[in-house]
Amino acid sequence: MGLFSLYLAQGGGERLFFLSPNPVFDFTYLQRSRGYGSFAYLSNPLPVGLAVYLLFALQKNLRQEVRAVSGGQFSQLLEQLQNRSLRAMGLLAYPSQKDALRQFWKNFSPGSFFFREVGGAAPPGPVLLPKKDELDEVEKLLAGRLLREREIARLLGLGSAAQKNHLTGILQVLCLTGRIFLLPALLPLKGNVVFCQRCGWEGIPRLRVCRGCGSRECAVCPECLIMGELSLCEPLYTAGRPQVFLPDPAPSHRLFSLLAPVIRAFFDPQGSRRREAVGRERVLCHPLIFQVPDALRSGSPCPGLVSPGSGRPGYSRSGFPGAGSPRQEGERDAPALQGAAPHRKKEIPGGEAGQRADLRLEVEFTAPQAAAAGALLEFGAEANPHRECLVWAACGAGKTEVSFPLIGEVLAAGKQVLFTTPRRDVVLEVAPRLARTFGSRQVTALYGGSGNQGRQSPLVVATTHQALRFDQHFDLVILDEGDAFPYPGSRMLHFGVAQARRQEGKVVYLTATPEKEILARARAGLVDIIKIPARPHGFPLPEPRFLKIQPVRTTRRGPVLHGDLLALIKQAVTRFRAQLFLFVPTVELARIVGEALRAAAGEPPLEDFSPGWIEWSHAGDRDRLQKRERFFAGKFPVLVTTTIMERGVTVPRVHVLVINADQAAVFDAPTLVQIAGRCGRSASYPTGEVWFLAPRVSREMDDALGQIRSFNNEADRAGYLRPDYPFVLQEILRKETVKDGLQGCC
Repeated sequence: MGLFSLYLAQGGGERLFFLSPNPVFDFTYLQRSRGYGSFAYLSNPLPVGLAVYLLFALQKNLRQEVRAVSGGQFSQLLEQLQNRSLRAMGLLAYPSQKDALRQFWKNFSPGSFFFREVGGAAPPGPVLLPKKDELDEVEKLLAGRLLREREIARLLGLGSAAQKNHLTGILQVLCLTGRIFLLPALLPLKGNVVFCQRCGWEGIPRLRVCRGCGSRECAVCPECLIMGELSLCEPLYTAGRPQVFLPDPAPSHRLFSLLAPVIRAFFDPQGSRRREAVGRERVLCHPLIFQVPDALRSGSPCPGLVSPGSGRPGYSRSGFPGAGSPRQEGERDAPALQGAAPHRKKEIPGGEAGQRADLRLEVEFTAPQAAAAGALLEFGAEANPHRECLVWAACGAGKTEVSFPLIGEVLAAGKQVLFTTPRRDVVLEVAPRLARTFGSRQVTALYGGSGNQGRQSPLVVATTHQALRFDQHFDLVILDEGDAFPYPGSRMLHFGVAQARRQEGKVVYLTATPEKEILARARAGLVDIIKIPARPHGFPLPEPRFLKIQPVRTTRRGPVLHGDLLALIKQAVTRFRAQLFLFVPTVELARIVGEALRAAAGEPPLEDFSPGWIEWSHAGDRDRLQKRERFFAGKFPVLVTTTIMERGVTVPRVHVLVINADQAAVFDAPTLVQIAGRCGRSASYPTGEVWFLAPRVSREMDDALGQIRSFNNEADRAGYLRPDYPFVLQEILRKETVKDGLQGCC
């Protein structure tokens, strides 16, 4: 974190506007590498967000400014820049920063250049410029990433103050040469409103005194604190952006900007809707470079500005011509950068670009899986960019493996893939499977505390939070369980996943319970749908049954469990010899039901039960993981739980009861479908009992049953169910089921 100053440098036939935390370093580099000889500060040190805001304000009409002084002296340009920067700052609400900038310009004189090429003045003190391999290492690390300077330092193992200062110089040289881009973490928009470029939050933060930059009017993004605090004075860095959008002040461009939303709506509806979903795009900062006509090089009046390499008035797309534009006569490479190319051919760890990935599937696809995998390959081969596809699969249908052939094709083309999910547990489960399929060198798993942030690989398996540290990097994004908490209601996570994808990249959603918004877009023809209605073992999904009772009553003697609830528990454990998930809507009810069951153990009808057979857990339970592992190992048969076990959990022989299933605020239809999907996943026990217990049948309960039946009917019509499944299930039930005459069944 720190303060950045705007500056203007001129020499070698160029004029450059940029910002730096150490302008002396910049000018030393520009003098040695580009032959610059004139240099002037354009602002006092400012939080980087404000400095970038001013640079953008100058950029908007810079050509007009220069034209305005084309008939005068260079000092008139500085006067115009002064007026424009003060007007721009006036739109913001940072009183002390306004006063400081006003004071800076009050003391400024047009002749106060820091250096003059006349006399060949040298910069004060030694300045160590970075070496080529240091530049290459940092650029490679930042390819497709969006990192803070402290994160870069940590990944490079830089601990001392001298090393960190040297890193600041490396980043500055890379920005000047267009090899990386700087983004202010918080970009002021107007008044107090700022835009967080990491998480997309937009609002009014509380101003405060900052220990990092010393400013009295710094601000912090309140939304992405979990990823590390971002403030107004902190820059982010990224590399690998193929293009940078620059507003052209020409009238024709302004007209196009006005018509752009209409044009996109008619000719690029996918891209337009993506932009609407993502919100504001990230804004990159880069040097503004103009070629100076010969007449101006000797201090004569400026007749106009010319974009380097383009031969027309305008703005430079990137840094120096050597960073992407044709070279100009007389240009020289910096000693440390000689031979360095800012944009390189992609390198694929473990193989050459275009080499087909070694796909080693661990499962043999069933007919519905093979059909889905084939459809996904066709989707990937389509030339249509921005396209999205929904793989809507029954719980336990093996949707994850279905995406592997498409991932293999994308990797073979030398492209990048992100497999992301809101749940860390899924990352831990899927990453090893992908590593076994594609090779461990191809896969990096990222989650909180994973320690793999610096590893480079073409296939990244990450939580959706980790996607916030990428920037337009992935050609294919696989979003697994995107309807799981906290992703659906998190604008931040939606923004992060969308920004991690390249503009032309594609998205595949894998889920058993898609959100209504995706289904609506699918009905509109904007999202392809591939369904997998059957599980690999070919048995239908267990359909829930409803039991209209009050499962838990509160009396003077304490909570009382309904007799039918106790009978179902006994039936599952002692007669079916299965384990039992007992879902409840609240943490408090998990404790109440757990304690009541323990109290009932040893008494009819649970006379065969021991109190040690019952455990309860929830998200705040410190022993949650331990209880989960013990339950999976069959150490106890009954686990009372909240919805933390609704997905990503596979127990071979399990039944499910849902207490107070009519509480729609917790048990909506997708949640009930996921809960019911815990049953019958094993080929050795492809069935199970699913009961929804409540005083009434809610619409969500009916919807959940309808969705499950719909999958079964579709699988039956498609011939995906094994022909003998009725007889096999009947045999299982004949051996293990005993009719018990429960009351209230419907």
